[in-house]
Amino acid sequence: MTTTTIRTIQVRADGHITEHTFSTEGTGAQLCQLIGCDLLDVVGLVDGIDLFVDDEGINRGAALNLPATVLAHVLGTSAVLFGTAIAVNVDEEGETIGLTDDQVARIGAAMRQRPDPETVEALAHSLSPFPGIVAMLRG
Repeated sequence: MTTTTIRTIQVRADGHITEHTFSTEGTGAQLCQLIGCDLLDVVGLVDGIDLFVDDEGINRGAALNLPATVLAHVLGTSAVLFGTAIAVNVDEEGETIGLTDDQVARIGAAMRQRPDPETVEALAHSLSPFPGIVAMLRG
């Protein structure tokens, strides 16, 4: 299936979440523009969902992105993320494509619900350098 647009969800460190759609032309450059970076890193989640982030975010002083970090943990990957994250879909060949309605719904549900106790403990381990956040998660 060929698509000419890519549907994404942008998750900012301040908790602001926005859906974006852009052309498949110059996907990497458009992702960099939405994130505000020069180099991309990708974090693979369940169901073909990828999160793109600034590969140099932590080194450039980007803020901890707690919403994206929780999302990553809930959707199967123990990653601590900094700066803006962009959720996309990936096909069988590893190409970036737009999110499906089901993926958007899954991301939305993961962002609205409190993580289960097992995920909270995984987050507490990953976020141990941030004791105030760990206390909030466990509270």
